[in-house]
Amino acid sequence: MKFADLIKTEHLLALLPVLVAWLWVLISPQMLPADVAAYSPITPFRTLAWQSALLYLPMLFAQGWLSVCVQPGDGAAISRRHTTKLVLIWSAAFLLYPACWWFWSQSSTLAFRFEVTDWLLVSMLSLLCWCHLAYQRRQRSGPLTGWSRLWSLDAALLLLLGLWTLAWACLLTSHSPGFAVQPIPARVDWSRIAAQPVLWLWYLWQFAVMAAVMFGCYWLTRYYLIRQVLAQQGLLTFVLLSILLILASYAPLSWLLLQLPMNHGVAVPAVPGGDHNPFDWYNFNYMLLQWLLSTPLILAFERQQQDNALAQLRHQQVRTELQLLQQQINPHFLFNTLNNLYALCLLKSDAAPQLVLKLADLLRYVVYQGQQARVTLAQELDYLQHYLDLQQLRVSNKTSVHIDFSAAQSHWQLPPLLLIMLVENAYKHGVETSAAPSQIWLSASVTQQRLVFICRNTLPDQAAGATGAGMGLENLRRRLQLLYGSDFMLQSGPAPDNPLCWHAELQLPLWPELP
Repeated sequence: MKFADLIKTEHLLALLPVLVAWLWVLISPQMLPADVAAYSPITPFRTLAWQSALLYLPMLFAQGWLSVCVQPGDGAAISRRHTTKLVLIWSAAFLLYPACWWFWSQSSTLAFRFEVTDWLLVSMLSLLCWCHLAYQRRQRSGPLTGWSRLWSLDAALLLLLGLWTLAWACLLTSHSPGFAVQPIPARVDWSRIAAQPVLWLWYLWQFAVMAAVMFGCYWLTRYYLIRQVLAQQGLLTFVLLSILLILASYAPLSWLLLQLPMNHGVAVPAVPGGDHNPFDWYNFNYMLLQWLLSTPLILAFERQQQDNALAQLRHQQVRTELQLLQQQINPHFLFNTLNNLYALCLLKSDAAPQLVLKLADLLRYVVYQGQQARVTLAQELDYLQHYLDLQQLRVSNKTSVHIDFSAAQSHWQLPPLLLIMLVENAYKHGVETSAAPSQIWLSASVTQQRLVFICRNTLPDQAAGATGAGMGLENLRRRLQLLYGSDFMLQSGPAPDNPLCWHAELQLPLWPELP
C-alpha cells in the first residue's frame, strides 16, 4: 500500500468514524460537570491521549487499509474470497484486538479503560461507514436491487433512532430511578440490565414512542413539506407552512410525551423544556431547531438522489453504446473465413475441421467473454493467438507472424476485445491487399501497471505513405474514451523508421486480477 493511496480524499473520509470515536473518548471526560468530576477523578488529557492511541491507531490504520483495498470508486465486483479477507481483517482490528486490550487493561496500571460503550461507538460508526460505501459502490455499478434499496436516508435515520432508543433504555435501567437523579452518568451497567429485563423493556417502549414522534416530524418534512409544498408552491409557502405546523404541533406533542409513565412524579421530565408545561418555549425551540437541521440534510440527500439517478442514466447510455460497439464483429473477416472453409470442404482438405474449431473458439470468446466487464490479460492474448492461428490457415503461404508476449504478465485484467482491432487492421490493410509476402510483428508488455501493445505490419507498395484511419480504429478509439476517458494512448500511422511499415501502438491502464 502506497502513502499516496492513503491521502486520497475518499480514503481520508473513511477514517472519520475512528477519529470521531477517538475524539469522543478524549473529550467526554473533560465535559463532566464539576459536581460529577469531584466524585470521579479525571485522567490527565496527555496521559489519556497516548494510552488511547495504542488502541485507536491500529484501528485507524486498519480502516484506511481496508478503504484502499475496497477502492470504492471502482465499479468492478469484489470476489467472495476477497470479501472474506476484508471481513477477517475488520474483525481482527475491531473485535479481536479491542477484546485483547480490554482483558489486558483489567490487570494493568493503565489509566485508560476501554469501556464496552466505547467499543460499540467505534465499531458501529465503522460499520455505518462501510454500509454507506457499499451503497455508493452499488449505485455506481447500476440500479439498486434487493437489500440495497433498503439502505437510504429513511433507513439510516431509523437505525440511528433505534440505537438512541436502546442507549437510553440501557442508561436509565443502569441508574435507577431514572430521571429522578440528575445528571445521569454515561455508563452502562450490564449486570443491572440482565437482572431487570422488565424495567429495561418498560423504558424501551417509552423511548420508542419518542423516536416515533421524531421520525414522524422528519417524514412530514421530507415527503410533504419538501417534495410537495416546496417543489410545487415555492420557498415562501414552504417556510410559512412549516412555521405554522411547528406552532400548532409542538404543544400537543409535548403533552403526549409528558403522559409517558416515566415522566410522572419527576422534577425534570424527558421533554426539551425540562418541565411539565407543554407550551414551554424550549419545546418550540427544539422543534424549530430540528426543522432547521433536518431540512438542509434532506435537501442535500434529495439532490444526491437526483444526481445518482442522472449518473445511472448516463452509465446505462454508455454501457449500451459500448455493447453496440463491441458487437460490431468484423464481417469481412467472418465472410472470408466461411468462404475459405467452403473451399476447403469442396477439396476435402484435412484443414477444414481445424478451421471450424478455431472459428468456434473465436466466436465462443466473443459471445461469452466479450460480454464481461473485464477479462484477464492471458485470456485476451489467447484470443489473439487463436485469431492468428485461424488467419495463418488462410494466408500462411504469404505471411510471417512474429510474436513477443513474454513480457506481458498474466495477473492483470482489462476490458475484452480491445487488442483484436489492431491485428484485424494489419491483416485487412497489410496482408490481404498485398500480393507480395507480408510480415506482422506483435509485442505486449506491462510497465507500471500499464499495457503497451504494439502491432507493426508491412504495407503493399501502393499503400506507402497512407495516413487515414478506418472505421475499426474509430470504433476502438470511441470504446477507449468511454472506458478510460483520457487515460490511454492510441497511435496509428506509418512507421517513422520505415514508410513501408504500418505502426499501431496502444497503451492503457490495467487492473490487478482479484484473488
